[in-house]
Amino acid sequence: MENNFFQKNNPNRQKLIKPLTDSDSPQETDTSILLKGATLVKGQNIQLKMSKKDVKNYIQDLKHLQDCLKTALKLELSTIPPYLCGLYTIKEGSNVEAAGLIRSVVVEEMLHMILVANILNAITDPKTIKKGDTLFNVKEIIPSYPTPLPGGIVPEVPKGMPPFEVQLLRFSREALEEFATIERPSDPKAPITKNFDSIGQFYESIRYGLLRLNETTPGGIFIGDPKRQIAPEHYYGSGGKITKVITYEDAEEAIGEIVGQGEGIDGTITTEHVLFGENIEYAHYFKFQEISYGRMYSANDTNFQMPVRSVPTGRPFAISWSSVYNMKANPKNERL
Repeated sequence: MENNFFQKNNPNRQKLIKPLTDSDSPQETDTSILLKGATLVKGQNIQLKMSKKDVKNYIQDLKHLQDCLKTALKLELSTIPPYLCGLYTIKEGSNVEAAGLIRSVVVEEMLHMILVANILNAITDPKTIKKGDTLFNVKEIIPSYPTPLPGGIVPEVPKGMPPFEVQLLRFSREALEEFATIERPSDPKAPITKNFDSIGQFYESIRYGLLRLNETTPGGIFIGDPKRQIAPEHYYGSGGKITKVITYEDAEEAIGEIVGQGEGIDGTITTEHVLFGENIEYAHYFKFQEISYGRMYSANDTNFQMPVRSVPTGRPFAISWSSVYNMKANPKNERL
């Protein structure tokens, strides 16, 4: 059976992105439309933490949309230092598979920053930018650790635990748990609140805002200077690709790339579709799960479970939690 879950520009990338629908209620959504090409376990509803209506109407106007994209830049940047701390505290020659997986994620987070910047430039009138000016002060998006996830994203944590914060930690089980929490998809069974519970849900609100404002604004909102776009020829050396954003369709493709690489699959999917297997490059959440368990995913690991709860059972690889350089948590550079 043909697998419809792969990214158009990278057939080895496992992902499932929900197309926009007009339904305001996740309980009433026709899931056969919501998850194009997917077969859900009968009776399974997709329930997001923030209601579908709130996600759809989150973006208020163009200024708010631009501010959310600046927040998205800060969000993507906030993930890179923690992942690099995990990577650079691995002693040379050890944890080879783990280091390779973390490095691939870091490079893709850099791609996400480029894609967000391309969208922001695409909806910014060049007449409002004076020669030599930037869209914002770069220092505004540099995080200080520990930090909550930017954008009002509040991942679920075990009962009795403090709210989630991103920290700078050495390579450890604790660090991998943090990484997986950052990238974890929305839980369909999570209760409705006023917060985003995943990065993907935050980007979904941006996607709705782009579509609505582009349709309701005379001439559309994609009026940016194409010369301010970072293009594929500027080189990118990992999964995915750089997308020049000129139209809404380009922006939607860019957001699909970001969400697909990060959390990938959303919802409970039957095993008649190939979710895991050889030569498939998984979304970040699943890469971190592989490191945590010291095993690769195999073809049958979903087993009618929501993929976010799936445990890898494939080829084992060596993990040494002791072959790590010591590092103080959340180190500070007093000169910054």
